[in-house]
Amino acid sequence: MITVALAKGRVYKAFNKFLADKGLNDYAEALTDGGRDLFREVGGVKFIFAKGKDVPTYVEQGIADLGVVGSDTIAEKSFNVLNVSELPFGQCRLAIAGPTNLDESDIKVVATSFPNITRKYFNQQKQDVSLIFLNGSVELAPILGLSDAIVDIVQTGTTLKQNDLEEYKTILSVQARLIANKQSFYTKEKEIYKFMQEIEVV
Repeated sequence: MITVALAKGRVYKAFNKFLADKGLNDYAEALTDGGRDLFREVGGVKFIFAKGKDVPTYVEQGIADLGVVGSDTIAEKSFNVLNVSELPFGQCRLAIAGPTNLDESDIKVVATSFPNITRKYFNQQKQDVSLIFLNGSVELAPILGLSDAIVDIVQTGTTLKQNDLEEYKTILSVQARLIANKQSFYTKEKEIYKFMQEIEVV
């Protein structure tokens, strides 16, 4: 049996739709409503449900053999995993956003859940900013005066518009990735390859 860690939220939903579109109904139906389950087993695959930022850790530590996670997560922090394949779903972007008519050169304080990516970007721009780390609801920061702007995941931009915020610049294109534990990739090669063939990523 192989274990696959899935990032809950947008990546999970996109992965499930991807499986359904491929006609992989055994997997899709088992994952359609995870409820409060922490894992589900389907045939020779155990799927575990984790927060996106924890998926690479489960894979790195060998708790999971494979992981499906957004590329933003593995760009934010270095993990000792194999970055196996880009997956054809979960497309979105990490972008700078803020109040309408904000001049980008006037940004001094940025709120984000991605401090490493954000710091690297502004350093490359030679722009000195202070960062405020938030775990969620980042859009609140400029509305309440906590920051001038935010760097956050944007998919449709609807939430920004509803809160009178404007997207200014994409700093990173994001989509789902398949990652693997380095040891498992060789010790469970046949099982992993079979699963990758099933989901058509090889």
